[in-house]
Amino acid sequence: MDPVTTEIWMSESARTLFQFDSQTHLNHAALQNRVHPEDRALRDSAVKHAIETQGQYEIEYRALLPDGTLQWIASRGRCITAKDGTSTRLIGVSIDVTPQKEAQDLFRLAAEGSHLGVWHWDEVAKTLTWDGATREMFGIPADAEITIDTFYTALHPDDAERVKQTWRHALELRLPYQIEFRTQRPNGTVRWVDARGHGYYDEAGKPLWMTGVVFDITDRKEAELQTQQNREELSHLSRVAAMGELTASIAHELNQPLSGITSNAAAGQRFINRGKVDLRELHDLLGDIAADGRRAGDVIRGIQGMMKKDVSARRPINLNDIVIRVVRMVKASAMLHSCELGTFLDPDLPMVEGDPVQVQQVLLNLILNAFDAMHDTPVTHRKMVIATERNVDGTIRTSVRDYGVGISQEVQGRLFEQFFTTKANGLGMGLSIVRSIVESHGGTIAAENADGSGARFQFTLPACAETSSV
Repeated sequence: MDPVTTEIWMSESARTLFQFDSQTHLNHAALQNRVHPEDRALRDSAVKHAIETQGQYEIEYRALLPDGTLQWIASRGRCITAKDGTSTRLIGVSIDVTPQKEAQDLFRLAAEGSHLGVWHWDEVAKTLTWDGATREMFGIPADAEITIDTFYTALHPDDAERVKQTWRHALELRLPYQIEFRTQRPNGTVRWVDARGHGYYDEAGKPLWMTGVVFDITDRKEAELQTQQNREELSHLSRVAAMGELTASIAHELNQPLSGITSNAAAGQRFINRGKVDLRELHDLLGDIAADGRRAGDVIRGIQGMMKKDVSARRPINLNDIVIRVVRMVKASAMLHSCELGTFLDPDLPMVEGDPVQVQQVLLNLILNAFDAMHDTPVTHRKMVIATERNVDGTIRTSVRDYGVGISQEVQGRLFEQFFTTKANGLGMGLSIVRSIVESHGGTIAAENADGSGARFQFTLPACAETSSV
C-alpha cells in the first residue's frame, strides 16, 4: 500500500481471499469495506500506527465478504522505505485462519462445558494466555496481566521446580506435557490441578507454541487422601488384632530373657554372699544379663513397631530378616498349635524397597491364617513352610505353605475380597488388607492349592533398582 495515495496492490490469491475481481481498483477504503464493522477501527488504528512509526503491525480481525461469508484474517505488515528515503511502502500478508479460530472456539466451548481451563504459551513472543476458568483456578483476577512468572508464582513451593522441569522438558523434547501439581493462591488456599498440553514446532523442530488445558482435581486428591488414611487406620487395627492373637507367644519371648536375667542376677548375689568373688565369672554374668536385657528390648521394640499407628518410611529391607523376625515372634504360637515350623530362605536375596512393619504384617497375617487352616489337621501332619526365592524376572517371592484343607473352588476367586471370610468369627478384612499392602509396594499376591495337601499363599515384591541386576 502507498501511504500517500492509499492505493493497494494485491496478488491474485489475496484478491480471491477478499473476493475482489482482477479489474477492481483497490485502496485502503475498499479493503476496509471488507472488514467486519466491529473490527474496522482495530485494523485502521494498527495500519496508521505502523505508518506513523515506520514500524510493523500484527493483528487478527474478521472479514465480512460480499457473499455473506465471515472469515478470520491474520494480518502482518511493516513499512519499507526506499534507500534514498524518497518513498515508503506498507508491505503485508493476510492469511485465512478461520478453521483454526473455529476449532479454538469449539475447544473453548467444550472446555467451559466440562469445567476445564484453557491456556496458550507463545514460545516466540514469550507470552502466556489464560482463559477465565484458568484464572479462577489459580486465583488470578480477570484484569490482571498474565506472564510466565504469574504461573511460577502461583505454584506450591514444594512442586515449583518439578513443574518447571517437566514443562521445559516437554517443550524442548517435543513430548506431551502432563503433570499433577498443587497451586497456592494469594490467600494461602492450596488446590490440586492436572495440566496437559501439546507443542507445535516449525520445520526445523524449533518450538513455536504450546496449547493445553488444566482442570481442578482437588476433590479427587482429597478423596484419595481420605481413602489412604482409612486404609492405614484399618491396617493398624488389623495389626492390633493380630498381636492380640500372639499374647502367648509374646509372653514366651519375654519370659526367656527375663528368666535369664533373674537366674544370672541370683547367681551373682550368691557369689557375693560367699565372700569369694571371681571377677572374671562376675563379668561374664553381667555380660549375660546385658545380652538378655537387649533381647527383651528387641521383643518390646518389635511389639511397639507392630502396634504403632504411623506408617514407617520405606527403605531397603531384606525379606529373610523379616521372615526370621516374624518366625521368632510366632514360635510359641506354633508350639501351642502343635505345628512344625520350617523355613527355606534364599541366601543371596536382593533387597526390596518397603515398610518393614507393613511387610511383617503381611507375613504375620498369612502365618496366622495358616494356623487356622490346620485346625482340623491331625497333629502329626501339622506343618508350615515359609520360603523366600528370587524369580527370573528379578522380583522376590515369599511364600507360606500349610498342610491344611486347601482352598475350595468356590472360595478361590473371593479370597482377597473385603468382608469375605470362611471363619465363624472372622471380619473378612485380613487378606484384603494384605493385598492392599502388597500392591502399594508394587507387588502381587496369589493363592493356590499345594501338591499333596494344603495351600500356598505367596507374594512378590520388586527388588531395589540398585540390586535387581546383582
